Amino acid sequence: MRLALSTFNPVKECQSCEDREELEVSSHILSYQIAHQLLMSVSGQIHVDGNRLILDLDSHEPLHFDLRSGSLSTRNLSIPLVQRYQQDNRIDELTRQIKEELQIDSAKEGHQIDPIHTLLVKLVEIFHARCGLHIQSVQTQGDKTLWEIQLCEGGPSGWIQSDGVIRNRFGEEANLKDWSQLRPEKFAAYVFGFNRFCRHYSSPVK
Repeated sequence: MRLALSTFNPVKECQSCEDREELEVSSHILSYQIAHQLLMSVSGQIHVDGNRLILDLDSHEPLHFDLRSGSLSTRNLSIPLVQRYQQDNRIDELTRQIKEELQIDSAKEGHQIDPIHTLLVKLVEIFHARCGLHIQSVQTQGDKTLWEIQLCEGGPSGWIQSDGVIRNRFGEEANLKDWSQLRPEKFAAYVFGFNRFCRHYSSPVK
């Protein structure tokens, strides 16, 4: 997974990942992509704790993705995702092998992934390398989960609630349902623009 990281962009306030190891950046993105592939066929939830992405799947022990090394661990097993991916394994084929090795059964017919999980993965795919975007989740009251979207350490933040309400650093709120008809890439771009991480990136509600 080669990443073309630009060294300078005068129109953005965020920080790209050009000063970080390519392996670490690739591992971060690949972990989210594999988690998303699993969620497309198995019900579950994404949680993020520092440099760990935790995938809680129904009827299976949690899967732990190390976002820095690109490894997946559960029980006493560890799978080096980046190395396996580089051996001419496509993401869907690597996911199939993981399900087989870990004995993960697909959900019944009619299973649909939570669109918020797709949104989180698309945000990472599009904006992690070029803008330093990363995600953290914070449990709130009841069953609601709050994901914090942040640009670089100590950078500007935006928030996504599991009920579909998003809030930016200026205290403005919007509902993801208003953009649910958009394709996933544009959906993520709208959320990024709404949070106005970059002063040159327009907000879709302004």
